[in-house]
Amino acid sequence: MDIAEVLKLADELLFMHTGDRLDHLQETILKGTLQGQKYAKIASENNLSEGHVRDTASELWQKLSDVLGEDVNKLNPRSILEKFIICNKVSGNYISIHQLSFCSIQNRSPKSSPLSKPTANKPYLDIDNAPEITAFYGRTDELNTLKTWLIQDCPRIITLVGIIGVGKTTLAIKLIEQIQTQFEYIVYRSLRYCPTIDSFLTDLLPTLISPIIPNTLARQVDVLLKFLRKHRWLIIIDDVEMIFQARELAGQYKAEFAGYALLFKQIAELSHASSWLLISSEQPEDAIATRHKFTRCLKLAGLGESAKQILKDKELSDEQMWDTLIEKYQGHPLWLEMTATMIEELFAGKVTEFLAVPDLVLSNAIASQLSRLWIKLTESEKQVMNYLAKQEDAVTLLHILQEISHHPTDLLKAIQSLKRRCFLEDTTNCIGTIHGEHHRSSLLRINPILKYYLLSLPSLPT
Repeated sequence: MDIAEVLKLADELLFMHTGDRLDHLQETILKGTLQGQKYAKIASENNLSEGHVRDTASELWQKLSDVLGEDVNKLNPRSILEKFIICNKVSGNYISIHQLSFCSIQNRSPKSSPLSKPTANKPYLDIDNAPEITAFYGRTDELNTLKTWLIQDCPRIITLVGIIGVGKTTLAIKLIEQIQTQFEYIVYRSLRYCPTIDSFLTDLLPTLISPIIPNTLARQVDVLLKFLRKHRWLIIIDDVEMIFQARELAGQYKAEFAGYALLFKQIAELSHASSWLLISSEQPEDAIATRHKFTRCLKLAGLGESAKQILKDKELSDEQMWDTLIEKYQGHPLWLEMTATMIEELFAGKVTEFLAVPDLVLSNAIASQLSRLWIKLTESEKQVMNYLAKQEDAVTLLHILQEISHHPTDLLKAIQSLKRRCFLEDTTNCIGTIHGEHHRSSLLRINPILKYYLLSLPSLPT
């Protein structure tokens, strides 16, 4: 190894383990030592006292000793670092350790290199895999809420929850545009293809540090937390529902993905200045996103009035009927877009003619999406859904417990789970006046689109 290679390796290792780079004096001392210079000469050439150079050198050797697990001093840094490379090539203690050949380090892609420091008002962005926003509608209140949380409250975890297709990812990507200057680094990752926790961290850590990745999960998490404390990060994790178990209550992790639950728990509980935004169609079962002091949860509903822009972009006619169409489809952007496409293809864009069809029309795409949601439910959740689909009006929780012959505890868990999946809507109703005070009761109703889907089937599914 030549001097430049030794300096680069020492810098990489210190950065990975401590978050600090070699400063100018440390690099000067290490370079001078490798060239056989005495501390007195290094001090003289840099207009420093010999004592200051000696103290700085002692601190440097101690740091390298801690990193390498051997006693490093002014006589042996080159030999210790060379031995480190040889040992790790043979033992495989680190992933991709062969990349420590400096030829490959110099030629690696920017994604694999440690992050360069952000410039003023310009953070480092690692969002190449984020979906491109082609249109954005409304969501002013939601954006302001998220910005307030991230800028003023600085939560460690925010969970953004909503039924599939409601626009969670689009909102998150739009959010990046508006809060960039509040963070040093912003990263987007998706769990769409269900990576193991080890694969996830092995992919994430090179963005934070270097291609030298610790080989144990505990050490990987330690390194991750070190950088979350040292810098202000926003890490967006999309498609979190993919690591949850089907046919179980909402937000329960599959056995092979239990490591994510532990990671998110640590992120929420340990002190750091960074924020994680978890995007999911169902709320995590452990509820860290709602009860912990440093976490928040935002449930995303339909677009409301802003959904008119979707119909305008589709060039639909009969604008006076757009409010009715939006109400029927809950202002859900994807459902409206799918329906608008049907109106274009079958009714020449005429909303009035479409609404003249006696029943609510669900396109094949919407029905297929709802079918995939239905098969994920537990049997107790299906019982509750079947019952609510047959009701004309919203009903009280007590009424459900009395009418469905199932253990009350199981029913309560099922209702809670359905709410975490955003399948149920809460309303309140005044049920009477006692001693001059109004008493209200919580009412539950099924999402109208889901209700129609269930009722339109030949027989209610079980």
